Formats: sequence, structure tokens, C-alpha cells
Amino acid sequence: MKKIVIIFALLSCTINCCAQDNDIKSKNNNPIKSVVILGNSIVIHGPKADIGWSGNWGMAASVADSDFVHRLMADIHKVDSSTKVSFGSLSTFEREYESYDLSQLAQFRNADMLIIKISENVVYDKSKMNSFMERYNKLMKYLAPKARTRKIIVEGFWPTPVNDLIKAYAQKNKIPFVPLADLYSNDPSNSAVGLFENPGVARHPSDKGMRNIADRIWKCINKYFH
Repeated sequence: MKKIVIIFALLSCTINCCAQDNDIKSKNNNPIKSVVILGNSIVIHGPKADIGWSGNWGMAASVADSDFVHRLMADIHKVDSSTKVSFGSLSTFEREYESYDLSQLAQFRNADMLIIKISENVVYDKSKMNSFMERYNKLMKYLAPKARTRKIIVEGFWPTPVNDLIKAYAQKNKIPFVPLADLYSNDPSNSAVGLFENPGVARHPSDKGMRNIADRIWKCINKYFH
């Protein structure tokens, strides 16, 4: 779970994602030359034999090029091959947000575009959610301290009340939000159920699910690259 791409996920141009947009400028005025995508195992997960996972990319895509990060990279590079796309994991932040040292993410700061997609590993506890959102806000401000960074928030693939909190944050801060949980809820084939014995791995997006995730994010951000 180590690479560098900040995709703090905001999925949904078709489902009114890009209706909200923070400081939209044309490509000519402020071109996107660096993109960071940050998430969890859906972004990248190294081999783990005890759960039947041997890849080193977004779980449970069949190959690296089929996970949503690499599909999104391909879309971006079709428009501008010089754009640097980095990605990495925030799984530890999700589980240990109260004590997580944000300086560990220094390499991901100040990208032209930041995509964040987390929530799945956050244990929902109503009494702690204010603390989580305070830390989430600090995370966003640490990664994108300058107003020029285009921020995109993508909700979790699995339904959870945490998604509602993240959506409210995006709306309050006028950040584009990309919904995803309906993909999991409405069409089982978007997950890898039946393809992996371990139920945790199988809940992750299938190749089809990964493609749909990438397509939703691309519909939300493509205007920045044309």
C-alpha cells in the first residue's frame, strides 16, 4: 500500500458530483500537471497469502491495469501524457485517525489535484465521529494547504454512515463529491463475490466495479484536462 497517487475520492458527475466545484479555472489558466490519489485497499494492497490475495494493486482487480487508479491514469494520460499521477494508502489513517501523524504524507502535499477516497475502514461510532471529521478536515488542509489545489472527494464503495459525514463535508466546503456506494448496493457484479474465497477480498470491486468507479471519477474531473 505504498505508492503515490492522491485520489481522495469525489465520485459523481452523472449523479450531480460536479455541480459543486471549488474555484474552477480553465486548463489554460491553471493546468493539472500533478494528481494525487489516496485511498485504501481499493487503491492499492500488497500480497497477503493468508487471505488469498497475491496482487500489488487495487484489491480485487484481476490485474493492475484493471484497478480504478490505473484506469483513471490511462484516461488522464490520453489527454496529457506528461501529467504525474501518484497514489498511496490511507488505511492506517482510517483506523488510527486520532493518533495518525500527517507528516507521513508529506510527499503527497500540494498536488494540482487531490482525489481522496476513504471511509470503508473507519469504524462508525457516533460518539467519535466529530473527532473523525476534525481529523479529516486537518488531513485535507495538510494535503492541500493552497487554494489552487483542485480537491475531489469520493465516497466509500461500501455503504456506511461515514459516507454521509464525508458528503456533508464536501457540500459544506463546495468540493465535488463522487458517490459510489450505490454501485455496491444495486449491482452485485460490481463486487468480486464468487471470485475469491475470502469474504473480505470478495467484497472489493471486481474489474467491472473498478471500471465504473474510474468512469464516475473521470466524468467529474475530465473538464480539468480538456
